[in-house]
Amino acid sequence: MDLNWLCMQSTLKQELLAKIASTEDENLLLLLNEEYDYFSQKSQAIRVIDTLSAEQLAELTSLVNEPFGHETESYADFKNATARWRTK
Repeated sequence: MDLNWLCMQSTLKQELLAKIASTEDENLLLLLNEEYDYFSQKSQAIRVIDTLSAEQLAELTSLVNEPFGHETESYADFKNATARWRTK
């Protein structure tokens, strides 16, 4: 094993532990605990879409399947709009 990697991990752990120890914000600690529990579940594959409701999944699917670029401005239109904005 690389000694630098082990030292870096040890330093990171120490930094995190110091930050946690000095934190008085209970909400921050609760959030940190929830996130740690969620991401440390090594036995389960983490799939965010499994936690979505049917409504959220339908919205996500429609966004993914939406054609790209149909709401974008051309560069020329952007330049014209910017020039008009700068003269105001």
